Amino acid sequence: MEKWKILLIAIGIVLGIQSCKKVPENFAASDKYRLVWNDDPTSTLTIAWDQNDSVKSPVVLYSETDHGRKYWKYEHDQQASLIRSNYDMNTHFAGLSGLKANTPYYFVIKDERGVSERYWFKTAPDSPQPFTFITGGDSKSSGGPLEAGRNSNRIVSKLRPLFVAYNGDFTSGDGTDPERWKLWLRDWQELTTTDDGRMIPIVPVHGNHEDGDMANLPYIFNTPYQNNDSTNVYYSLSFGGHFFHLTVLNSQIDEGGEQKEWLKKDLEQHRDYTFKVVGYHKPFFPHTSGKAENQYQYDQWAYLFYLYGVNLSVDGDSHMHKITYPLRPDSTENSFMGFVRDDQTGTLFVGEGSWGARPRINDDDKPWTLTSGSLNQVKWIHVLPQEKEEEAHLKIFTVPAANYDESDNLISFNQEIEALTEKNLFEIPLNMKFFETGSAREYVRYPLLGDE
Repeated sequence: MEKWKILLIAIGIVLGIQSCKKVPENFAASDKYRLVWNDDPTSTLTIAWDQNDSVKSPVVLYSETDHGRKYWKYEHDQQASLIRSNYDMNTHFAGLSGLKANTPYYFVIKDERGVSERYWFKTAPDSPQPFTFITGGDSKSSGGPLEAGRNSNRIVSKLRPLFVAYNGDFTSGDGTDPERWKLWLRDWQELTTTDDGRMIPIVPVHGNHEDGDMANLPYIFNTPYQNNDSTNVYYSLSFGGHFFHLTVLNSQIDEGGEQKEWLKKDLEQHRDYTFKVVGYHKPFFPHTSGKAENQYQYDQWAYLFYLYGVNLSVDGDSHMHKITYPLRPDSTENSFMGFVRDDQTGTLFVGEGSWGARPRINDDDKPWTLTSGSLNQVKWIHVLPQEKEEEAHLKIFTVPAANYDESDNLISFNQEIEALTEKNLFEIPLNMKFFETGSAREYVRYPLLGDE
């Protein structure tokens, strides 16, 4: 028989076999899916999940084309390169690499039992491109605060940010209760995933409610750490060319010493980036009297922020909302608590948590406070490169998630907003409510506008 006829027959057989395959009725024996950025976000991503250890051969199957649950059509496969057994979970970490920047990827997880739902994610851009991200922190594991945190999770799914920088305190307690971690992880998967299956990568920060084991974030998210010590959880990510650099610090260990030296080197290496953002848990000077000032932390970090041009600092811990004016450290009598307003070269300090934790009273504003309040909220930040005559800038929206009435009943906000799509990621959703600044503007712009 001629070779070409044999080849056609072989192709026909293969196509016939492929067409006979059916999507399994059963789903994979895995849950608590989360995506983590812990390396170059333009070309890598870690997929983590809890795998039933009696069901073998789990594997991530992925490609740039959406094949639904037809697992055999996906071009690439990746097994877990790391498995951890902390907190009654069999956590698998599959690191994907060699990905294209600014590109959607679709995936399923298959094991001997079945195939998961189809999910997808998007890699970060490797050249200056507009994007949004959400930052916030401080969840709790029961009652109204649990429900308030779930409201914040749903806001993530509606706004479809490129990533979430989560500024610590994931659960109640000291971070060693298995059931609380399982609850948080299930909620994260179910509530932050968009209606079309897009999962949002998380960039985790260590908070004081993880102090029961200082290596908690490596257990749960495989976060990077320094000096071969899994308790030294601080690291950095960058993307967009020399456009955006994010430094994650740890306010629960010595802010000086090795961490300060690492911070200095990290900021020096990335000082020419358009935007430099630093995230950590405890603020220098909280905006509630119920929290202590952190003078030592200020002494270690504030001058480095100014010296290397950090644009934005994001924090948590105090369970409230604040945005300051741009600030620089100053030791003269003109300063207040070591800061003076500097709209040209200062750092904007944003955050104080309250993803879900009960808000604390807002009773300790400073002369350099721009806006503050007592509520559950997240920050939705638009990162916009230079375009024609308009300089590169940030828009920082404070998005309320919940609060309490006089009878201590939880009031939910922004749960009925219209979900954004891939085509309108920078629009304001229908029915969206914001916490307005003193100038009655929906957002704070950095650099500041003249009338702020």
